[in-house]
Amino acid sequence: MRDRAPRPKGPVDSGDDSNDESGPRRPKEERPNTDDLLRRMRRVDPNQARRYRQRTGQ
Repeated sequence: MRDRAPRPKGPVDSGDDSNDESGPRRPKEERPNTDDLLRRMRRVDPNQARRYRQRTGQ
């Protein structure tokens, strides 16, 4: 019986000099204010705004 060949320990180096930040990243945007969101929801459907508040614990 043959011994198994050892597997590489990490990802194979592609050869180019790319840094760790070359992948996709989250855009730097501010999150919407939840008070503003609830106010807009209340204008559209008051019952939906109440259900959303209960679901999120607001």
